[in-house]
Amino acid sequence: MFTVQSRSPKPHSGLVFWCVIVAAGAGCATYRQVGVDELASQQSVRLQLTADELARHLSFASPDRGTVSGRFVDLRGDSAVFVLTTPLAHQQVSIPLASIVVAERRDPDHVRSILLSTAVVGGVATLAYLGFEGNQNTDPDGPGEVVDQFAPVFRIVVPFGR
Repeated sequence: MFTVQSRSPKPHSGLVFWCVIVAAGAGCATYRQVGVDELASQQSVRLQLTADELARHLSFASPDRGTVSGRFVDLRGDSAVFVLTTPLAHQQVSIPLASIVVAERRDPDHVRSILLSTAVVGGVATLAYLGFEGNQNTDPDGPGEVVDQFAPVFRIVVPFGR
């Protein structure tokens, strides 16, 4: 007769550490203030506009910052052409240079990208260690056959097939 004992996962303080690392590396880009004439074609930008111009492009404005995001297209005389974007829409617009209060260029942040990648790999390794560590049980009547128990911490179900 064999008995199977279930083992509850131990709380790990390392999980808190990984959460902090992921939160610190969540933003893998930084914005740097530049002049519109310094922008390259197709460069990602964030613009702070005058109140009148922001009202014209209100559907593309971020509610928390009062800025618009998009890509720089071209500089034409006293205006600049941008493709303003949201997660659901995009539109090419011409904005007068006098209406642009601050132009910021989006640059990748390699340090944060490395931290985020390290956190993801470490998190997967931790989950694999916690989820696939077996528990060995023996016959209560004495030495006998060893039974390994597989006790996953979580389960992912793929809704395809069947």
